Amino acid sequence: MSSHLFVNGRIFTSVEGEPLHASFIIRDGKVQTVGDSADEKIRNSVDRITDLEGAVVLPGLIDGHTHLIQMGASQTKIEMLGKSALEVQKALLNARQPSSLYLLGKSFLFDALGVPPTKATLDEVIPDIPVFIDSADLHSCWLNSKAMEALKICKDTPAPAGGEFVRDQDGELTGLFLETAVTEYVWPYIASLLTLEDRLDSLDRAFAAYLVSGVTGVVDMAMDEEELVALEEYHRRRPGGLPMRVAAHWIVSPNGTAEERIAAVQKAAEHRDRLAKLATPLSMSGIKIICDGVVDSCTAYLSKPYANGLLPGPIWPLDNLKPIVALADSLGLQVAIHAIGDAASSSALDAFEYAVTANPPQTMPRFRIEHLEVVSQESIKRLTKLGVVASLQPVHADPIYQPNWRLQLGEDERCDRAFPWTEYHNSHVAFGSDAPTAPHHPFPNLYTATTRRSGVDPSLSPSTDPRILALDRFNLKLQKAIQYYTAGSAYSIRAADQRGTLSPGKAADFCILSIDPFANGVETLREAQEGVSQTWIGGQCVWKRD
Repeated sequence: MSSHLFVNGRIFTSVEGEPLHASFIIRDGKVQTVGDSADEKIRNSVDRITDLEGAVVLPGLIDGHTHLIQMGASQTKIEMLGKSALEVQKALLNARQPSSLYLLGKSFLFDALGVPPTKATLDEVIPDIPVFIDSADLHSCWLNSKAMEALKICKDTPAPAGGEFVRDQDGELTGLFLETAVTEYVWPYIASLLTLEDRLDSLDRAFAAYLVSGVTGVVDMAMDEEELVALEEYHRRRPGGLPMRVAAHWIVSPNGTAEERIAAVQKAAEHRDRLAKLATPLSMSGIKIICDGVVDSCTAYLSKPYANGLLPGPIWPLDNLKPIVALADSLGLQVAIHAIGDAASSSALDAFEYAVTANPPQTMPRFRIEHLEVVSQESIKRLTKLGVVASLQPVHADPIYQPNWRLQLGEDERCDRAFPWTEYHNSHVAFGSDAPTAPHHPFPNLYTATTRRSGVDPSLSPSTDPRILALDRFNLKLQKAIQYYTAGSAYSIRAADQRGTLSPGKAADFCILSIDPFANGVETLREAQEGVSQTWIGGQCVWKRD
């Protein structure tokens, strides 16, 4: 048995009410003790001693909602965040090479463009090869004419359930696809352009980025066959296998027949059982259902209309949602429902209540609602009573994303309860990034959770708008925000007894920081992309800054 003593540190365990400790011992990959002193007897009982020299130690951060392969792939796409339409055109021209067969962009913002995203804008500079540009939230895609031609989409192609090929007043395609028009058409096509090696390279980039950030585990929230194959191949091919724990949620499409939806849930259960026997860092936690869209493109399912008068329905009608949730629950699968609008979260809770009534009592159904951006106080009360995990991404409240979000809601009273994090104080909360819809790094994310200010663009000045300043009442204390990113995310995947806190018997997953937000304030988090000096998983140092 090997043992390792860390002394002279500032150890935050993520256990509620515990102060910062000075030392801890790990033995055979697990935490043995955490304390405030290490006398001669303790020092003589261990194999190795590390002097932390006052450094802060956090439990390994767990990204409670991400998309690994998309995240890794996004790092090679053309950055469009905050660009005007003219700047988008210039970026495309600069990125194009003589050998380019297509161009992929990411993160356009509707308000930043200055004009609606249309195929004409893209055709003007790139008329001869396909162009696909993801919106920042991934729920919309902007295409040129060649891209729609490649997809075989024309003005007469019917939109899939829960999606839209946006058309102008004459019925012509504009080049903007929404929701399932993206997931059912654009994503499969782009996936067909990628090889297994491409996916493995994307995973290399994603894992490397996470380890540098102190992240020791992730929850992948839209797993399909190709991505699962890539993760399993990665574990077989790469030295050491998967470098961190990955809990996956199998995506279930709203389209197709009832029998096909049932088969998708059963497939998730089969993968869950198969992976459990392999004893790898990869597990299948449950299923993912996308119940609605997003506010920015007016596709989130709301109880009151948008400023433009639109009031779209859900992607999953409740009559279809209930039996699938109940089936997954009966099979012991977790159910994670994407619900951004208040009507969507209410619908998700209806489905969870139906499942609880339909199925025999289970000790840990661990239902989850993802995002909860526009949510009623009543739904938060229901969520808390049911023990549903609120899976939140503070980075989505970053001021860089908010102007268009507020504009689509008409700057009405819903904006005065935007992202009400403190209202979940009696609930189970998991924090994540939803990368690549937003940057993956936890520290700027934590900065926004504690200040409502921008960690994505630190140059943004604080708002002086009294209504926006009033949202500070929803800001979290630093300790609580870190707990949500560690213990909360572990709880969300039924792993609270194994990791998430630096407690005796749990995995020795932790990160050592080069900053001290406890002593020097949360401003240290704002530009802390290099705030981690070491990342440890299972008692082994898996990354160290040179």
